[in-house]
Amino acid sequence: MAVEILLSQVREDRDISQDQLARMIEQSRTNIQSIERGRAKSITFATLGKLCTALNCQPGDLLRYIPDESETSDRFQ
Repeated sequence: MAVEILLSQVREDRDISQDQLARMIEQSRTNIQSIERGRAKSITFATLGKLCTALNCQPGDLLRYIPDESETSDRFQ
């Protein structure tokens, strides 16, 4: 199972820079970059909520679930 982070796409669609978003949610730009690159080990619900508020979106707009091939094939057997 994998979760794809769509933060950069949503942020760019709203014409917000990493620096602006970082200030809006009181995080560092480095932290925003880590999240966008999928390098963050975790994202708290508090941070996810702040991102959704700042970007006027839902959590599902920022995250996409990608099932493993084995998970997909197991469902159809």
